[in-house]
Amino acid sequence: MYKTGTYKVTTGPASEPLTVSEAKLYLKVDASTDDTLITLLIQAARESCEKYLQMALISQTITEKFYCFKPWGLRLSVSPMISVSSVAYMDSGGNSQTLSTDIYGVKDGEKPPLIYLKYGQVWPATYAQTDAITVTYLAGYADAASVPGAIKTAMYMILAEWYNNRQDSVRNMPTAAQWFLDQFRISWF
Repeated sequence: MYKTGTYKVTTGPASEPLTVSEAKLYLKVDASTDDTLITLLIQAARESCEKYLQMALISQTITEKFYCFKPWGLRLSVSPMISVSSVAYMDSGGNSQTLSTDIYGVKDGEKPPLIYLKYGQVWPATYAQTDAITVTYLAGYADAASVPGAIKTAMYMILAEWYNNRQDSVRNMPTAAQWFLDQFRISWF
């Protein structure tokens, strides 16, 4: 299993993979009285899918913290990666530094993505604290049209389940939705 850092979304997506009108068409809803609820359910479905998949569905900024540089590099938590904005670290003296791109490379096509040490380079020593390294990167698909159809289909199924069954109950993700998502889920084993 890969050891990843602790991440958070620092700038959320500007839009959702599904629009309210697309969701209403799938749900067969004509009135606008539930538009606010449907908007909330779309966001919740996206967030649930992202957590399950370990992916960002729409472009968003991720900030991830690490304890130290590992010999193989830094395995990032969220795919697909678009770009790395910065790799900052606390040096052994406790001063904030930005790692030069001359030292590291990025395997953004891997899932999960990897920041690796370039040949002939050495990772700098870091201050002994849990969040000594901070990686800021952009992850996700560029727009809703780029999100795979199977993921959108799973979101529709989850939306329908939540919309039609609004009471609290003990359930898992709908089986068919999970089947669609499993094709894209990042496996760490």
